Parts: sequence; C-alpha cells; structure tokens
Amino acid sequence: MIFLGLFIFFIFLLAYYRKKGLREQEDIEQAFWDRENEANHVRRKDISGLPYISIPLEKFPINICGNEKLKECETELTRLSSAKILNLGNQTNTDLKMKYGPANLDALGECHDNFITLCRVLVTYAETLLSLGYRDGARTVLSFGIDCGSDHSKNYELLAGLYQEQGDAAALGELLAKAKTLDTPMRQSIISHLETALEACHAAP
Repeated sequence: MIFLGLFIFFIFLLAYYRKKGLREQEDIEQAFWDRENEANHVRRKDISGLPYISIPLEKFPINICGNEKLKECETELTRLSSAKILNLGNQTNTDLKMKYGPANLDALGECHDNFITLCRVLVTYAETLLSLGYRDGARTVLSFGIDCGSDHSKNYELLAGLYQEQGDAAALGELLAKAKTLDTPMRQSIISHLETALEACHAAP
C-alpha cells in the first residue's frame, strides 16, 4: 500500500509539472505574439541618424599588388563603401520593428546583410594579404573588423596571431577584453583561443 501510494503521488506530481510547463510555454508564446502584434503597429521612425559603418579605404593597402583574389576583395569593399552598413547584433525582427517600425524592416535587414558581407570580406582580404607577406596591411584590416563589431572568429584569431608574433601582449589583452563583450555562440571559443595566445606571449623570452 505504501508503494502504491508513493506511485500515485509521483504520477500526480508528474502530471502537475507537465501541466505547469505547458502553461508556462503557452504564456511565453502568447507574450511573443502580443509583442509581435504591438511591433507591427509601430510607426516608421527616422533611421538616418543610426551609427552606419564607414569603411576607411584610404587606410587599407588598396592596389598594393595585382593579385586576383586581393583585387576581388578590394572591389567588394569599394562597393560596400557606398552602401549603408549596420551592425544590428542579435536583434530579432520583432526588436527592430519595435524600435524603428515595420516599414523600415527591409532596409535594416539589407544594412545588416551588408555588415555580414563586410565581416566575411575583411577576413578573406586579410588572409590574402598575409599569404602575400603584407602583415601590416592585414593588421590594419583586421583591427578595423574588430572596431566595427565583427564577431567573426577568424578575425580575432588572425589578429591575435599577429599580436603574438610581434610580442604585443598589451594589444592581445585589449583584444581579449573586447571578445568578452561578444554575444555570439563562438564567444567562449574565441576567448579560449585569445587566452592561450596571451599566455604564450607572456611566456615567450
């Protein structure tokens, strides 16, 4: 009888928590749709004053050589330099509609797509520069990537490698501090890589 009573108790307890979980999930979903509905009725906001990213082409090693891959990157960067670029981080479409109105969603999405393209091209550009021996130019390009908010892990790793080569522990420390502010699934991996590089830099004779 005792075991039967305990069994029945656990069955009721399981049913209670299951029902509670379903109710909480329904509340979450309802809150989402309520917010989405509210966002869809926000009036268009002025987005002309947002922190658009400017690409400092004058600081980049443009036309340093005739390498085909380098030229492709430079062409893409030149195109992007006349486009609107925004780092919108991990903001959802609902977040953007709440802030700026649904009428601006497509334009903002294009701006963020340009940012993603920029981050990718900067890494390819820097990798190509490194392969050709232009280390100072690569450092300039990679540093801009970090400054504009790139969370591309390769951007961090390549720049960390250059700092480590140059024995620049101070710059590595600053890079690590920036990595700790990232909000990306790769955050911990980037931090671990930078911590290893910083330790190696301190240990170097």
